Amino acid sequence: MHCLISGGTGLIGRLFCQQWLARGNTLTVLSRRPDRVHKLCGEAASGCREPEEVETPVDVVVNLAGEPITHRWTEKRRAEMRDSRLEITNRLVQWSLSRTQRPGYFLSGSAVGYYGDRGGDLLRENSPPGGGFAAQLCRDWEAATLPLQQAGICVGSMRTAIVLSTRGGALAQMLPAFRLGVGGPMGSGEQWMSWIHEDDIVGLMLHAIDHHLCVPFNACAPEAVTNNSFARLLGRQLHRPSLMRAPAWALKMVFGDMAEELLLASQKMEPGTALDSGYSFQFPTLEQALADLLQKNGHTKKARA
Repeated sequence: MHCLISGGTGLIGRLFCQQWLARGNTLTVLSRRPDRVHKLCGEAASGCREPEEVETPVDVVVNLAGEPITHRWTEKRRAEMRDSRLEITNRLVQWSLSRTQRPGYFLSGSAVGYYGDRGGDLLRENSPPGGGFAAQLCRDWEAATLPLQQAGICVGSMRTAIVLSTRGGALAQMLPAFRLGVGGPMGSGEQWMSWIHEDDIVGLMLHAIDHHLCVPFNACAPEAVTNNSFARLLGRQLHRPSLMRAPAWALKMVFGDMAEELLLASQKMEPGTALDSGYSFQFPTLEQALADLLQKNGHTKKARA
């Protein structure tokens, strides 16, 4: 099978590329730096700047491109986050529709932000969207694939939770403080956090492609935790205290709206579609996920030294 992927050089994209190629498949990575694709995504991967450069039939399109959202949300930054997601999605949608032999499956990114700040509500795929910038961005991102669905192409929208990895993302940013013993909960710590191990996000992507999940689906582990529990479990794995709470007012002062919609928002997702379709999580609990990630990368060993 031939896959065209945007965002293939990012954290999740690189892992997906490795697994896709390990299956003996063909891969083309859409990138502003095609010369870096071999190094980042695998020697067997091909790189291109524009989808129009792809001449051979494509079976699967994976759309992960988008500017990071973990920065203070200035008006310029908001525009960059929207444009980087919607423009590439629109381009890939139009390209897919223009092909004589159209892709059979289109897997497109979305995020937990779709649901907004929902307290302790259990968020299933049929739960209504929330309010705020992140929720509207995710709604527009998903809506951009509607022309494909109307043309009969199978589309899966992946509402991704916090991806845990020591190579980047939220966990990697937390580790320095927690390893020094100055980490802790954010705000009240009572907000729910939905998360997923890096191996499971890739496993779920491959599962979605294999089983043609033609619906929005929650990409999260079965066990959501409160921020208090997350901090406590991370501190325990590192053999460090986790009592240094970051006050909500300080987070809002530094990060503005991003703090309210991402760091302090409460989102308790359930991966109903994944479970109902037969996906088996490698790391269903946070304790298992943290133990694997930290031991695999030597963090717990160093913490005991």
